[in-house]
Amino acid sequence: MRLESELASVGAEVLVARRDPVEWARVRKAFAAWFKGNGAPGYETELRVDPWPAAGLTELEQKVWFTRVRMTLDHAPSRDVAADQLRRLITEFALTQDAGRDPDPGPQSEQAPPLSADHVDFRRGTFHDRVVGVQHNHYGAVPAPAQWRPVGQVGPREFGVHPTGPVPGLPDVPPYVPRDCDEDLRAKLARTSLVLILGEPYAGKSYTAWHGVRALEDHRLYAPDPGEDLRPLVATLRSEPGRYVVWLDELTDHLGPGRLDLRLLGRLNEQGAVVLGTMRPAEYYRRRAGSAPGDRVVAAARTVELAREWSEDELARLSAHDDPRAYPAYMWSGREGAASYFAVGHLLFDEWRRVGTQLEHPGGQLLVRAAVDLARCGVTGAVPAELLRSVQEQYGAQEGESFEDALAWATAPMFGVSGLIVAGEGEGTWRAYGALVAEALRSGDLEPVPDTVWWTLLDAAENGAPLDRGVILGAARAALRPRVEAGDAEVLFSLALRTEGEEGTSLLHRAADAGHAQAAGEVARHFLLIDGDEQAALPYLEVAAESGDSWAALQLGRIHRDHAERWLRTAAEAGEGAAAHELGDMLVGPGREDEALRWYRKAAAAGHREVAGSLGTLLYYWHDEEAEDWLRYAAAWGDARAVNSLGVYLDTEKDADETEKEPIFRQAAEGGDPSAAVSLGQALENLGRDEEALSWYLKGHERGAAYAELHMAELLRKQGKDTEAEEWFRKAAALDPEGVPASLPEPPGHTSTSDLDIVQE
Repeated sequence: MRLESELASVGAEVLVARRDPVEWARVRKAFAAWFKGNGAPGYETELRVDPWPAAGLTELEQKVWFTRVRMTLDHAPSRDVAADQLRRLITEFALTQDAGRDPDPGPQSEQAPPLSADHVDFRRGTFHDRVVGVQHNHYGAVPAPAQWRPVGQVGPREFGVHPTGPVPGLPDVPPYVPRDCDEDLRAKLARTSLVLILGEPYAGKSYTAWHGVRALEDHRLYAPDPGEDLRPLVATLRSEPGRYVVWLDELTDHLGPGRLDLRLLGRLNEQGAVVLGTMRPAEYYRRRAGSAPGDRVVAAARTVELAREWSEDELARLSAHDDPRAYPAYMWSGREGAASYFAVGHLLFDEWRRVGTQLEHPGGQLLVRAAVDLARCGVTGAVPAELLRSVQEQYGAQEGESFEDALAWATAPMFGVSGLIVAGEGEGTWRAYGALVAEALRSGDLEPVPDTVWWTLLDAAENGAPLDRGVILGAARAALRPRVEAGDAEVLFSLALRTEGEEGTSLLHRAADAGHAQAAGEVARHFLLIDGDEQAALPYLEVAAESGDSWAALQLGRIHRDHAERWLRTAAEAGEGAAAHELGDMLVGPGREDEALRWYRKAAAAGHREVAGSLGTLLYYWHDEEAEDWLRYAAAWGDARAVNSLGVYLDTEKDADETEKEPIFRQAAEGGDPSAAVSLGQALENLGRDEEALSWYLKGHERGAAYAELHMAELLRKQGKDTEAEEWFRKAAALDPEGVPASLPEPPGHTSTSDLDIVQE
């Protein structure tokens, strides 16, 4: 893979070299077409859209473009075609590469990377006449001794180890973390043979191979380019006996005519060379069963398998490492593995955040943000797609890309490894690729999680979603603490609704004190319905009522008598049936009965059945036949006061006999209506049931019914119990001096109480 690395380095240098704007635009357009044609359309969009600074790219930005060129070259549909195209771009634009650079750029490299397969470099020459260049090709030459290097001098980048995201002050490649297969690999490398490390892309094969080779302290290493003729290696080994390692990354690229076969492998091994290579498991098992020359080489290999997902022991060693990048990798690498996390995690993060993605996949970009924010909220596992959709909706609708399309894009593998969103263990569940979360937490430049996302997750957990509500609530408290401490009423109220116990009550009171209308209403309810403290409820009722809370306005009308009519009217106009009823009761009186009737009817229209008795009674006073219907309706559902009024109505308007009135008055009296007790006593007295009548007069007295004492005195006088009668008469006079006769009438006459019944109502 060294050839691709050098070619990518030269290509990236040509791309990012500072030029005049016109020339730079031409170079970017050409490279954009190269990216698009080789499976990286996102980089093509960025080259066409994003402006580049006139002063040139920073060193970090240049490294990013090198990585992009290298990754595109590695994963192009045809690496050979992509490499040829890149060489042509280098040849086309290298002649003007220095244009626009700062004067005196410093000494040039003594050994420039090859620009093409056949290249003559005259840049260091001074000529005074016509020059003829002659090139002598030595295909199949023996590698020079300088190309065989002690293994201790070969760095991991030369083995094809991918750099991680740049962090100031830290090396591009993080320190090696021992893998479980290291001992097995060292044992196999101790014998001259072909050793293959099997693993998926970015499982860490190259880094594991480099670490294994480091144990071969007395060996020298050579890493041929893909497709290089390997036969001349035997001559080198014969001429200089010793211990060697031949590194064949991606063994498939080194199989075929003129390359590695069984005979050549045997010769290399006989000369003391260990051949070490890598291969994907599926390719290995397919070729191992084949019969082609290359297949027989594969079958002869000793293998070491390297899983992409790290074991518990490997993760423990990773977490104990002192490199600051290690612990985030331990936390977030997941099933995709720490090697993949380091190699492509930063590239996936860049792919998610770049402008081109926002233009091409706005819904997909927000869907990835929703998945990342889930992790920021404490949801580290995968969640059902519907919950992910619910969270995405909190960021606003995105035109032109459905949820299904966004999910398909976000889950499609990139760089041959993984999508930005990966599948969970449960069917239909998803989570963000762990490195995206780690990069987001490290960078610190993401917007805060929207409040509605916190509430969506907490409510979903409350309703049975597979989430740890306690963890989410703890994360919400931590994230929202500054706003809670600053007295943000909306945050205080929303948290209060989702927090139990004293903490929830405290948050609710703080929200109410900060002027939150709904919170004020809830606090007022607590004071009224639980504590029974009207004075404490008053200020909160006023805040809630001012914002349109009809219940609060009704309570104010009941409690705050100085402003009762105002607040009852406010609540009644808002459609509060109970308020309209009470307002009507308040307005009954001289000159305002019409208005009272209007509010009674509004209460009835609002479904407030309790108004039926008041409405029927008012209509009865007006001798309106509709009164009976309302009174009977009220009596039917148990309004004792209305039942009594119905009895009086039947007595005065319908001239009903005592046998018809008695059960009606009894229903009202037994329902607790004080006046009905007296009315029932009268009916029983007229039926000649004096003792029973006396008992109901007594109950009327105990309940505070008007004229109960007078009726008691009259009945006792009629029975000849004058002493008792006088005593009850004095009680009646003391309670109502103006309404009681000057003296108790003489028997056997009996004064009608029909007029008194009307007064009682």
